[in-house]
Formats: sequence, C-alpha cells, structure tokens
Amino acid sequence: MYDLDTERLRLTPFKMDHLDALHALWTDPDVRRYLWDGEVISRGRAAEVIADSERNFAQLSYGFWAMLLRGDPEADADEVVGFCGYRRFEDSGEPELLYGILPRFWGKGLVTEAGHAVIRDGFDRCGFRRIIAATDTPNQSSVRVMQRLGMVFLRRGEFHGLDTVFFELTPEDYGAHLELSILRS
Repeated sequence: MYDLDTERLRLTPFKMDHLDALHALWTDPDVRRYLWDGEVISRGRAAEVIADSERNFAQLSYGFWAMLLRGDPEADADEVVGFCGYRRFEDSGEPELLYGILPRFWGKGLVTEAGHAVIRDGFDRCGFRRIIAATDTPNQSSVRVMQRLGMVFLRRGEFHGLDTVFFELTPEDYGAHLELSILRS
C-alpha cells in the first residue's frame, strides 16, 4: 500500500487509525444522505469498510484512500477530510469509484483532484479496462464530479430501490478527456 500525492492532497490507504475520522465523515447528515442512503452506520460497520479496503489492497491492489489536506490552514495536518477509491461493484465485480468529503470542503475541487489521482492509478498501475460509478439521481454534485473526471453516462435505472445514474470510464475516454481539457486551458 502506498500514498498518492496531488497538489493539495495526500491520499493514504485506509487504516484503523482513520476509524474515528471516517465514522464521523460517514455519519455526517449531508454525507450519509447519499453515501449510506441516510443510514447512521455504527463504528463497527465503519471498521468493516476499513478492513475490507485493507484486504482489497492486499488481494486486488486497490481500495480506498483517506484524503488529507497538505498545507491548508483549515485542516489539521493529519485530519481526514474525505475519501476516494475503489471497491468491487456488486453486479459485475468491476472497480467502482466512490468518494465523499466533509461539507465544509465542498465546492473546492478536492474530490475531483483526488478522483484524477485515483483514476490514473487505476489505469496505470492496476491496468483497469473500465471504471464505473453510480449515484442517486438527485445527487447532482456527484454527477458533476463524474463529468469533470471525464466519465461517460451509461444509463439511468433503479438500483436498491433508488433512482440511480450509472457512469463509466475507459482509458481511451480518459485520455481523450485529458487532451480536451488541455486544449480548453
């Protein structure tokens, strides 16, 4: 397991030391509304997610990273402000991109920044041929992140009883997205 660094973030693989911070993040009312469908998860459930991620890194070479701000006066040096990474999508077993961040850091582009680092790692190191992502249709902030990452809309449908939108990203689509982004800047 290893860290990923971006301009403003250090992404470090989940470890049990992150339990309190991740549990606080995942039980925040604004975060859990879409991430956990409003459920207030237990510390035990949060610990299971961390343990699953550790196992996935050991067995599959991917999992979840905790997002830590580098050099930001709004956050302590080791404060977990969010997360980003992969789990196996239950329908296909393909890597599913998931992310979340504390509400006080919304709108700063940090999730998109983390997403790019995690996507590059998935394609370059893990050799992914496709990454998928899904969100509840009303979660338009998450949809905009997926679009900024270059993800392509797949379909809209019911998933676990919720109106859900599904997106995908291939290495080819990602490369074209990055080239277009460079041309626009």
